[in-house]
Amino acid sequence: CVSGYPTLVMLGTDGKEIDRVPGFMPTDEFIQTFRDYGKGIGTLSSLIARAADTVDRNLYMQIAEKYKYGCDKAAAVDWYNKVITAGKPKDSLSGVSKLELADMYRRSKKYDSALLAYQKISQDFKKTSSASDADWYVGDVYRRMKDTTRAIAAFENWMTKYPKADTSEVSYTKGVIDKLKNPPAPKPEEKK
Repeated sequence: CVSGYPTLVMLGTDGKEIDRVPGFMPTDEFIQTFRDYGKGIGTLSSLIARAADTVDRNLYMQIAEKYKYGCDKAAAVDWYNKVITAGKPKDSLSGVSKLELADMYRRSKKYDSALLAYQKISQDFKKTSSASDADWYVGDVYRRMKDTTRAIAAFENWMTKYPKADTSEVSYTKGVIDKLKNPPAPKPEEKK
């Protein structure tokens, strides 16, 4: 299973997966990561072994992400929940974990569950980056549902609610809104 591209999988001489690298990584970091994996450093199994004797939420988060991108969603959910229960329910790591759980709904096209999760994050984490991210993704869920009216409203609400957001995020969101309001004309071969 590959949850996104690029994803590179490192296999042992026995053909079994050692670990994987989802997404782009700068060359030097990529080379070091694969060297470390070859030595058993930073692999899922090494992280789980370390987690057995400690309560380390950052370590739990790394394990959850490995499971998420390794396509074991149930294990990812368990580890994200460990991050949440091992800390304060409304601290930043809990917010990030809840965003990741909502993202799993979004990616699996469980849009109603994703919307509920994002809206709860927005309520519970007011005035934080988790709330900002959740509010933005509400628009993205509506866009994926092909509900253009609600998507535009959600993105415009995000722009109003977070006027000091990063300029690249604002610029990107303006572009998304523009494309939603002014979709390109279908190509001649697409007309029916």
